[in-house]
Amino acid sequence: MAGLTGLDPDQPLRVVALGGGTGLAALLRALKREAGRSRDPWKLTGIVTVSDNGGSSGRLRDELGGIPPGDLRNCLSALTLEDSALSDLLNYRFRGDGNLAGHSLGNLMLWALADLTGDWVRAIRQLSGVLVTLGRLFPSTVVPVTLCAEDMAGKHYIGETSVGSCTPPLARLWLEPQDAEPLPEAVLALLRSDLILLSPGSLYTSTISNLLLQDLQEAVESSRSPVVYVANLMTEPGETSGLDLETHVAAISAFGRTRISAIIANAAPLRPDMLARYQVEGGEPLLTEADRILDIPVYKFPLLDPEAPMARHHPDLLNRAIRETLSRL
Repeated sequence: MAGLTGLDPDQPLRVVALGGGTGLAALLRALKREAGRSRDPWKLTGIVTVSDNGGSSGRLRDELGGIPPGDLRNCLSALTLEDSALSDLLNYRFRGDGNLAGHSLGNLMLWALADLTGDWVRAIRQLSGVLVTLGRLFPSTVVPVTLCAEDMAGKHYIGETSVGSCTPPLARLWLEPQDAEPLPEAVLALLRSDLILLSPGSLYTSTISNLLLQDLQEAVESSRSPVVYVANLMTEPGETSGLDLETHVAAISAFGRTRISAIIANAAPLRPDMLARYQVEGGEPLLTEADRILDIPVYKFPLLDPEAPMARHHPDLLNRAIRETLSRL
């Protein structure tokens, strides 16, 4: 296994990215060019949190059982070899006021395949084959789990949607059932990794959620691979209101019990009009002048997509930042 002696990004590294939602999808989109290159491609694996209980995913989970497919669908779309009609279909949402309104077609496809095969891993693999994706994708667990939290005032939050509206910082964060087993393929991918990336995204509900599974925590530690945290661009109203980057890192270390080898942070300022829109909603840029946080090196790069209407990581800039960070480890 690779140690903290620097990694050559041009070598065929085994890279595992953990997270959920749009954050992990953005990271996978930045990494898939490394998985698709003709010479010494990376072996890319995404491990996706499955505690979502809102939107289309939450409705399917409540009505049909099983794990929520939304974040898996989002990440599959990010890993498609190129934009196509099939990837557009994956993200299509039904309109109107009927029972299908708001549901993503990709969510329904994934759930149907899992029901037909009786196996979420096989369902994802089959849909990946149809879409032609780069890299592998695994749910962190196939056990329906509920994210729970307690804030400093003792108030409890049950379910990912509720935790997302919490009053930070949190005193406790856990999954129910607490003995939920992670997917063996996810554990094995971590144990065999050369590099582990913690994706940007909602701090408690995406970035840390996977690390609440004890066996996944232990696999990260046992791998002895460098762990790089790709920080958010912004704080989020509710979940991370008023939290700086140091508090984000401290929360990952405390709740996820995970050592971090390096932090990748954005250095580009937001456009004034975009900043004003975020501030109205209670969001602030997650910037830092520090070169080290909690004795962890911070590598700062311009990561903002200048053409995106919202604050988003540009895949090319994020790819370059990850490659450069590897050479510094």
